[in-house]
Amino acid sequence: MSTVLSLHKVTKKFGKKVAVSNVSVQLQAGEIYGFLGPNGAGKTTTIRMILDFIRPTSGSVSLFDNGNANGIVTSLKDVGYLSADNTFYANWTAKRHFNYVERVRGMKTDALDLARRFELDVNTRYRHLSSGNKQKLSLILAMMHKPKLLILDEPTRGLDPLLQENIYDMLQDFKKAGGTVFMSSHNLAEVQKICDRVGIIREGKLVASETMQSLRKMHVHEIRVLFEKPVDFKKFEASNVEIIKAEDLELLAHVRGDFNSFLKEVTKYTLTDLDVTHVSLEDMFMRFYK
Repeated sequence: MSTVLSLHKVTKKFGKKVAVSNVSVQLQAGEIYGFLGPNGAGKTTTIRMILDFIRPTSGSVSLFDNGNANGIVTSLKDVGYLSADNTFYANWTAKRHFNYVERVRGMKTDALDLARRFELDVNTRYRHLSSGNKQKLSLILAMMHKPKLLILDEPTRGLDPLLQENIYDMLQDFKKAGGTVFMSSHNLAEVQKICDRVGIIREGKLVASETMQSLRKMHVHEIRVLFEKPVDFKKFEASNVEIIKAEDLELLAHVRGDFNSFLKEVTKYTLTDLDVTHVSLEDMFMRFYK
């Protein structure tokens, strides 16, 4: 399997401010990678370095195994990009945008087929399009030339659930055809649904990079215990136990791995209630964010 995108210890500084610090990521052909993080975490700066809009202060970026700057410029013809904040020609129709891109690239594209799939009116001027239809146009412009790598910054922002599902189906088809996707998102359910791997960036640092399968296998249980009488909650502290809440007669804990030892300790006391559930994937992500 070939490497499509490689970031090696990439750092970007703006003066004394470190926007991205020592980030390393590798994407193989045919995978969808979710890049998660709160606003200001460094997602867009990382994407701009991948696209050679800005250069890293240190570290390296490689597209399709072309590591130097000239190689990246040559490789960008095989990349499709959707910005988080697109602005196009207000008086142009979608069709005129498509024709312009085809002339610049010197090739016929799948633009009209994609427009039909998205149910986009190609004869309406851009300034008259709804926010959802503007996002549809942005996606078509990113995908119309059949790129090998799609870089998407918040691709489903402002779209209704039905259109989101349409985009997920298209990305899965793109992946099955051998394409690779690098997408930033705040939508945890979205990432869980379509991504193979996820990287979590916080304050410019990659704090986690996991496969979705490994995240699902982390076996974190949320255990809520109500005691009949006050107890010393410190008795339940352990290396695999994170106490979320401990007040009055209630104990709420996240337990990684085997939780039988924890249950053995709490059931030494008289309980009025006990509830054991799996921690949601969203809760796990939020723990990384914090």
